[in-house]
Amino acid sequence: MKKLLLIFSVMTLSLYAEATTYQTQLNIKKVHHGQTIFRTKLQRKCGFTASYWAQQHTQDEWEELHENGVFKNELVTMCKRNVNNIIQDKWMESLYLFVVEYAKDTGRRPRC
Repeated sequence: MKKLLLIFSVMTLSLYAEATTYQTQLNIKKVHHGQTIFRTKLQRKCGFTASYWAQQHTQDEWEELHENGVFKNELVTMCKRNVNNIIQDKWMESLYLFVVEYAKDTGRRPRC
């Protein structure tokens, strides 16, 4: 009985670790996708790089903007030109994950 419980515990932990690894890989892809979106669609309109944009706030500030539903508005107000008609709602998660990953308090810089 103890062996069966041990095997079950090991299998459960390995499945959890595998699911966590998959989620991490998925988030990494979304972070890269957010950078690509900004670089290809918004960088010229906004007049600054994705790295500069991400480092305008700390992680907590970005999270607060996202939770309050004004994340998109912050991006629109930061850009020199009106980008409201360019930005698609399906990009918001990837852009959000990008800025949180490279916020000014993380010490990381994206490869742009």
